[in-house]
Amino acid sequence: PGWRGVPVVVTSHTWENGKNEQSHQDPTLCEAMLGEMSDTARVFFPVDAATAVASLHAVYASEGVIATLVVPKQEMPQLFNEADAHAAIQAGYAVLQPASPDVRIQLVAVGAYQVLEARRAARVLAKGGCPAQVVAVLEPGRLRMPRDRIESDFVIAESQLAEAFPANMARVIVSHCRPEPMLGVLRRLDSGAARTRALGYINRGGTFDVEGMLFANQCTWAHIVQQAAQAL
Repeated sequence: PGWRGVPVVVTSHTWENGKNEQSHQDPTLCEAMLGEMSDTARVFFPVDAATAVASLHAVYASEGVIATLVVPKQEMPQLFNEADAHAAIQAGYAVLQPASPDVRIQLVAVGAYQVLEARRAARVLAKGGCPAQVVAVLEPGRLRMPRDRIESDFVIAESQLAEAFPANMARVIVSHCRPEPMLGVLRRLDSGAARTRALGYINRGGTFDVEGMLFANQCTWAHIVQQAAQAL
């Protein structure tokens, strides 16, 4: 029918609601939408204001799409300028620093708070002599294994995926969602339990602030470092 894309902004959620407990601390909505066909039910995890605006541009520029935007309520550090934000949304991911031969592990972050924790973990790992590369995944559905011909036109090509996510790389995925659904969506990045670890919401809730929720669900920078050490 040619109707504009519709954004559904999810903002009082999981990691930052300290009063309503698990009535809000539950990422099932975005997990359910990730189960729909990614070309028409898009799910974005912007990490700052620039990528949030770029996500809205992408939705309103499309037709016949319902998009879920998981957006923090709190002010977040600005990581992207306008041009880089639009490029990241178009690709579905953004490599936050160039790859180098010294990089031993990738930290793949889905969600704004997760990107901040992954960047801190990377700094700690670098001080310990283990360079890490942080990749922010802004639209996981772009990286999934396609389930039909239409979705195969939507996901990124195998050559592009292999360049950004080397097959022989140890990897820690830290997600806004539960780790199991996100591992399913990102199966193309999964090289097995020994080399690919996943962190995310594990049904721990309560009257906690962001840091408390991250700690209760084993998603802090320290947990990422621990999983990286085990993956290596």
